[in-house]
Formats: sequence, C-alpha cells, structure tokens
Amino acid sequence: MAYATFVENDFGTPAAREMVYNATWFEIVQALLGLNFIGNIFKYKLLRVEKLGVLTFHVAFIIILLGAFVTRYFGYEGNIRIREGASSNQIISLERYFQAHIHGNGMNEELKRKSIFTQLHQPNFEWENTNKQDEIIVKPTSFVPDAVQSIIEGEVSDAVIEIVTSTDGGRTSVFLEKGKSMFLSGQEVTFDNYKEGAINIKETSNDYSVIGPERMSYFIMASQQSGATPAKTEEKLQQQALYTMGTLKFVIKDIHDGMKLGYSSATTKKMKAQAADLLFVDVSVNGETKEVILASLEGVVTPFKDVHIGGYHIELSYGAVVTELPFSLFLNNFEMEKYPGSDNPSAYSSEVIVQDGDLTFPYTIFMNNVLDYKGYRFFQSSFDQDEMGTILSVNQDRPGTFITYIGYTLMTLGMLFSFFEKKSRFRIVSGKLSKLKAQQKNFVILLAMLLGFGANKSFAQTEEELEQHRIEVQSRSQYIDKDHAENFGRLLVQDMDGRLKPINTLSSEFLRKLTRKSSYTLVKADGTKEKMNNDQVFLSIHIDPAFWQTAPLIKIDKDAGGAIFTRIQKKSSDLVSFDDLINNEGDYLLRGMVDEAQKKKPSERGELDKEVIKVDERFNILFQGLSGNYLKVFPAPNDPDNNWFNPNFVGTPFAEEDSAFVRNIMRVYYMEILKSRESGDWTEPNTNLEYVRTFQKVMGENIYLSDDAIKWELSYNKLNIFNNLFPIYWLLGVYLLVFALLKVFYTNKGVRLAYTAGIGIGFSAFLAFTFNLGLRWYIAQYPPWTNGYEMLILVAWSLFLFGFIFYRKSDFIMPLVSLFGGTLLFVSFLDWLNPEITNLVPVLKSYWLKIHVAIIVSSYAPLALSALLGFINLIFMVIQNNKFKNPILELTYISELSMTIGLYMLAIGTFLGGVWANESWGRYWGWDPKETWALISVIVYSVVLHLRLVPALKGTYIFNLSSLVAFSSIVMTSFGVNYYLTGLHSYATGDPVPVPTFVYYVVAMVIILGISAYFRESNTKIKSK
Repeated sequence: MAYATFVENDFGTPAAREMVYNATWFEIVQALLGLNFIGNIFKYKLLRVEKLGVLTFHVAFIIILLGAFVTRYFGYEGNIRIREGASSNQIISLERYFQAHIHGNGMNEELKRKSIFTQLHQPNFEWENTNKQDEIIVKPTSFVPDAVQSIIEGEVSDAVIEIVTSTDGGRTSVFLEKGKSMFLSGQEVTFDNYKEGAINIKETSNDYSVIGPERMSYFIMASQQSGATPAKTEEKLQQQALYTMGTLKFVIKDIHDGMKLGYSSATTKKMKAQAADLLFVDVSVNGETKEVILASLEGVVTPFKDVHIGGYHIELSYGAVVTELPFSLFLNNFEMEKYPGSDNPSAYSSEVIVQDGDLTFPYTIFMNNVLDYKGYRFFQSSFDQDEMGTILSVNQDRPGTFITYIGYTLMTLGMLFSFFEKKSRFRIVSGKLSKLKAQQKNFVILLAMLLGFGANKSFAQTEEELEQHRIEVQSRSQYIDKDHAENFGRLLVQDMDGRLKPINTLSSEFLRKLTRKSSYTLVKADGTKEKMNNDQVFLSIHIDPAFWQTAPLIKIDKDAGGAIFTRIQKKSSDLVSFDDLINNEGDYLLRGMVDEAQKKKPSERGELDKEVIKVDERFNILFQGLSGNYLKVFPAPNDPDNNWFNPNFVGTPFAEEDSAFVRNIMRVYYMEILKSRESGDWTEPNTNLEYVRTFQKVMGENIYLSDDAIKWELSYNKLNIFNNLFPIYWLLGVYLLVFALLKVFYTNKGVRLAYTAGIGIGFSAFLAFTFNLGLRWYIAQYPPWTNGYEMLILVAWSLFLFGFIFYRKSDFIMPLVSLFGGTLLFVSFLDWLNPEITNLVPVLKSYWLKIHVAIIVSSYAPLALSALLGFINLIFMVIQNNKFKNPILELTYISELSMTIGLYMLAIGTFLGGVWANESWGRYWGWDPKETWALISVIVYSVVLHLRLVPALKGTYIFNLSSLVAFSSIVMTSFGVNYYLTGLHSYATGDPVPVPTFVYYVVAMVIILGISAYFRESNTKIKSK
C-alpha cells in the first residue's frame, strides 16, 4: 500500500489502482486476512463473555472486509452534469471503456470492454473478427496519459523544425514536421511540402533553404548581422535568426534531424490540467492498416471516431459511458457563495427537482447534505466554470455501505468495551503496572547521569544624489503614539483572501513574514534605538514609505543566502532594505536568481534557491505594503462580492461623494499624525480613525464583525499564548525532572510539595493552552485543526491531556511530556508552518471536521508518548544495569497502555474519516494517500501490539524499538503525505520538497541506538510478562 501511494504520485491514480488496489493478488491478501481473523478467534478462545469487547472489534474487521467486497463488486459510482433550467437522467461512469463497432458486408459486431490503461499498464489485447474471407483486427497499441506533442526519435530521414513565434500570451514554440505545413498568424509555412503562396522551407543536399512569397528580412542574433531574401527566391535558411514578413515575425530556433513529432506525458501540473489521455489503435482489414488516435478525459463521454477501411465502417471510442437513471433531476438553480472580497467559494448548492413520473419534489443538495432516492445517493461534487451548471457525484452502494457502517460501529464499541473488561490486555497490563509502582527502583540515577552529560524607482539618480536623499529620509521621525497605534490596530481590514480581521492581525502577519519577529528595533539617524510594535511599523510604512524603503526590513539567512549579499554588493547582515535589492535604475537585482530558482523542481533546489525564493516573497510583500495595497479598509456598498478597497482603488465602486471620502481621508489622517508628532496631541488622528470606522459599519454592515469578535481576536494576538507557552513548558520539564529525581532519594514533605506544585503549574498552563485553543476556534468560526500548524498545536494539547491521565503511573511522565510538548509548540512556529487563520474550503465546513480530525490527530499524542518512552528505555538498555529491570518494565507497560489508546483512537478516527468522505462525496474509501497511510499506521501499530504473541519477538527490547520505529508511519501520515505526495489532503504538486537534513541524523541515531541496545540487552534478556 505504501508503494502504491508513490506509484500514484508518479504515474497517477489509475496506475496505483491497476497495480495494487484493484489487483487480484491484493484481494487475495485481504481474503487471507479475514480468514486469519476468523482463525484467531478460535485459537485464542475469544468466544467467551469475558472477551466480548476484544471479540467484537475483531469480528468488526471481518465485517468491514465483507462490506468492502460488496462495494467492490456490486457498487456503482459516477457523475451527473446538469445545466440550469435543464434535466438529466444520465450518469457518466468514472471507469473508462474501450468500444468498437464493426459494420459492413452484412456484419454488425460490437465490443465494450472496461479498460484501465496507464503509463505502466499498456494495452495488451486485440479484437479479431472474421467475416467471410475478411480478417478484421482492432488492436490498441499504446497509451499516453496527459499527452502533449513533443519531439521523439524517428528515422534518419525525419526532421522537425522548431519555430518561435509571438502570440498574445507571449512567445510560443511550435513544431513543423517534414512533409507537413502549418499556419502562423494566417500565413502558411511548409517543410518539404511546396505550396504556392506559402513560406516554403526545404532540405537541400547539405543544408536547408527558404522561399517566401514576399520579401523577408532577417536578423541573426548571435552575429548581429542582418539581410533579406527577395520574394520567390530560394535562399539559405538562417537558423537562430529573426525573420520578418509584413506583420509576421518568427525565429527558426532549431532543426532536429532524425526526429519526428509524437506524444509524451506532460511533466508539469499546468500542462497536465490542459492535456488529454491518448489511446493509439491499429485497425487492420486483410493486411491494410490505419492508425487511429482516441482522446479521452476522466468522467467525459467521448464521441465515436469513424474509420472506413476495406469496405467496412468501424466506430471506435475510449472513455466514460452513460447509464440512465429510472428518474430525472431538474436543476432549478445553482447557487455559489463566495468569501467576501474574493473569488474563493465559501459554499455552493444545487436546488433540484426530482422527476419520477407523476411524483416530483424539490431538494437542495450541498456539501455534506445528500439526496437519497431509490437506492441512489447524490452529492455536490463540483460545478461548471460559468457557474450555470452543477456536477453531482452519484453512488449506488446501499448494501456495501450498510455492512461497512455496521463494522465501523462494532469496532468502536468493541474497543471501548475492552477498556473495562477484567481480562482484556489493557486491564492486565494496567494491573501489572500498579504492582510494579509499589516496587519502583532507583533507576533514575542513570537518567540523571545521562542528562548531566548529555516602490520601484521611476528615474535614474547619481550615487551622490541617492546618498543625500537617504540621509534626508532617514533623519525623519517615525514616532507613533502607542495608544493611537493600538486604536489603529482595532480598525477592520479585508485581507487578500477576503477574511475580515483587525489591522493588528494583518500587521502582525506582515512584520513576522518580513523580519521573522513580532517587533522591530528602529535605529535612528543619531544612532539611538526605538522599539516599535507591529501596528506602529505598519502605520508608519503607510505614512512615510520612502523612509521604510531604506530601512532594513527583509530577513536573509546569512548562511543559506551568502550569494545574495554578493549579488547586491552588501555586507552580510540579518536584514536588508527594499532599496538594497534594487539598483539606481530601479531594476530588481535578484530577478535572475529568482528565475533560476523557480525553474528548478522543488526536489532539486538547494539551500540558496530556497532562500532566494523566500527573500523574493518578502520583497514582494514589502512592495505591496509600501504601495498601500494591503490597506483594504473601505467597503463598497451593494457590492455583490462584499469587496473592500484601499485608497488607491481603480474603477468606480463608490458613489461620487463616497469616492472623494475614500480618496482623501487617509491623506488627511496621515497629515494629522505628522502634526500630532510635534504637538503630542493625538485627538485629530483618533477622530479620523472614527470616521473610517463609522464608514465601515455603515457601508459594510452585512459582514462587519461584532465588537466581541474584534475584542477577542485582539486579545488572542496580544496574549500570544501558544508562543509564550513553549519556554514555560521547557523550564517546567527541567524543574519536574529535578524533583522527580529528588523524590527517589528523599521522601520528605518539601520535595513532594515542590513536585506537586510543578504539576499544579503544568495544569494551569494546560488550562491556558485549552483557553487559547477555544479562543482560536471562536475567532475562526471552525475547529482549529485544519492545517499543519493547527495539527501540531492539537497534538501538543493532546499530549498534555494524556500526560495528566498517566502522570500518577510514573513521576517521569510529566517531565517528558512537558519537554516534548514544549518542543512541538516550538516547531509549530518555525517558518515552514503558517499560523494564520484562513478561510475554509467548502468540504471542511462539516461537523465531521470536529469529530474525525480531532480524534485522529489526538491519537498522535499517545503514540508519540509511546515512542518517547521507547526511546528512553533503549537508552536505559544501552547503559545496562540489572537494577533497572523493574523501571524498564514500568515504562514499557505505560508505553503499551498509551499505544493501545492511541491505536484505538487512530482506527476509530480513520474509519470516521471514511464516513465523512461518504457523506461528502459518496465514497467511504477511495485509497487517497492520506487515508491509505492512516490505514498503514493502524496496521503497523496493530502488529507492534501483537508481537508479544510471537515467541521469538516477545521482549521489552523488540517492543520498545518497534514503538519508536512505528512512529515514522505517523510522521509520514501527518506530514509526508501533505508535502511529498499528491491527493485530496496534499499541499504538494507532485514534485517532493527535499527531505530535511535533520531527518537523516534522526534515522542514523535510531539505528545506532537500536543496534547498541540489542547487543547490550542480549546479556540480560529482560522479558515482559
């Protein structure tokens, strides 16, 4: 399954399905797995009342496999497309079929065959017919997915001319094959295919010549020579030369001898989006053969292509087929809701009327709201680009879904029951742990030893003028009263994605993206320093952009970006200015480096390339800020998309009086600020802000935020609890570790109270953590676990939750949890994760988000705790001391309990995701890489927990090493899929980003630790009971 996810990434979903998911061998494996479940029920005597919980969820897996079998062989799915004001009863299949019809000479034969072709699985069949004396063969020969025309190897006599011409979209390369012709801007061009009135290129004995119908001038770029060819006169063809004839201009870029035109698969996401799949078919009658090319797109019914050969009429097609419903759907209205001020859909719905004979009734289908009728389920899938039609996915799989849902329900109930059964493994291990707690040894001595060591310029200027200008600009005051800046931060703004938020939120994001810091220290002309917060900086940039062009605001990594400093001829420093990145003529100095970096695939980019792209992004962000484009604070009344505008707006979104206000109020406001700097009285600027705020409330009343929403978002920004917690947790972890060690040697009340006080502090921090998580939920209006940043935050929160559940089992649980949880919070603020609150895509607007994602992400916490305990135990085994037998067993038991809880949550969360998928788009399991890797993780952890049943693999060493290594599947599920694979849950585009260097060090460390622990542990053979 893991291999299939990478096949899907490289060769597409059909290839993965053909090779693995739909393969017969994979179905046999699943059948054997089901038989194995049945056999183990009898082998381990689970048919007992005291084993009811364990029996239930093992039986559930058998039922789930049975449901998958029914869905696989008896279910059906497809799409139905309906335009507004029209009805349809035609389902377009998701599978593709190869169809051939033969007519003529008294023959009428038809072939319809479901065929999955991929780059790896080429056609391997033919359809042979005999009619009287005639032999008719239809044979698909090759398949090219996402086909684009390209140059491929041909015969020695073949050749292809590559011509560059100008179009409205820029320069375009076109190819002209020998013996063919083409039109360039209405002018025919031929190659070894002479035509009167055309530009004729032909091959001569040792070169190529050209004959034009009119005089053509040319300019050879390499030698800077120019010339002309007279009309209707054969002249030598000049390569790498710009030819001009009237308005036509073209360049003969190259002539590829021995090559021909063919088709190959597109290599970029943009090219794939515009390409069709091509199937090449040979049709033969009595030895006469014609090649036919059939274009095909997923979910599209392609017309038949006619072939006339040997007296027969043969029709060929490859694509989806149509199945008719016993009723129709009429689309009364398709409605699209967009986020204010953006083109991003917030929600969309289809108002349909079901027409079944005399029975008709209306129904509204939207994301997560399904129409069920006569065994068919209709889901809102997509829409036509003009928003005048809908695309619904259709599913007919009631028996398979019903059986599978029974399995999911029994699995959940069985896992929950197993926590309370007296003879379940969970209760047995918990009992052993309680006995060991009373016999705790002084194993922490070793732990103590271990820790002890362990705006573009419009004209050119002289250097002297520039320097004088810089001195004058830098001497200007940038003082902004803090209270006024806070008032400015409370004003609402619409960001580029259409989300309304206080300017304080935008300014914080703006400054953090530029400098990677939440505040800025301004060095004045006299050398004194002034610390400015994000609101002060953001407001000052709009008042005096010329000053901030010269201020160092753009972060550059000194190590990774060394070549950038060489290019801009500046000394290495943490920050550079906007002016540092442009020359005296206003040219962007990094343009060449940026173009070079962006041409490379992400996997091929070095540290310099990545830093160049980051610096380029910061440069453009600052440019937008200096230009005033971010200050979208003026709502346009009656705007259908609820757009807000900045003072530099284009067009006429406002009435004349309002337009004058919008154009001038900010200028007046900025002038009043300059006066207030001198007088110290900030009354007038505050009054101007109130004018803008009143304008917002009146003109944008439909979407203006409530006072509570603004207040709590400002509090969230000011408290910055997530960022402030990680140093607290690190210090708390060290503190608790010290007193956990002291508790081993001293039993006095003071040590116990100090340790308990630390737990109290940790619990208070956890309450603050919980409060901030809830506050983010309130501000965003959706559960805060929708992206990579929020996932890490939720895992950290869940880790502390499970730490408090288990902390009485061992004094070392909370120290480890605090250190690791603090590290997760720290990692969440690294620059590769985005902490911004953003708008949700429609499919995520579901109550299933709250349930499925919360459970599955929270499961990572106990599994991470299990991995951490496995790591600590391996270190104990390397140090090797028989006095540590009980402590190792104690932590191993805690690890097993934690892993059991994590596995149950992971399994329940994974299959609840299937329910969500089924309710959203009609497929409870689609082998998307994310759900596939979640299933892989369930299987991996199930194997780890069952290793104790294999005598050769029964032991603390194997379990602890496995618990550590198994966590790699969670890392792949949570991060690897998002950034290295394509799919519904992926942020990648098919080209993986480079693997971080530290990953290799971590893997090497685990290997070395595992080998060392193995040889050391083999001396004592501590076995878990």
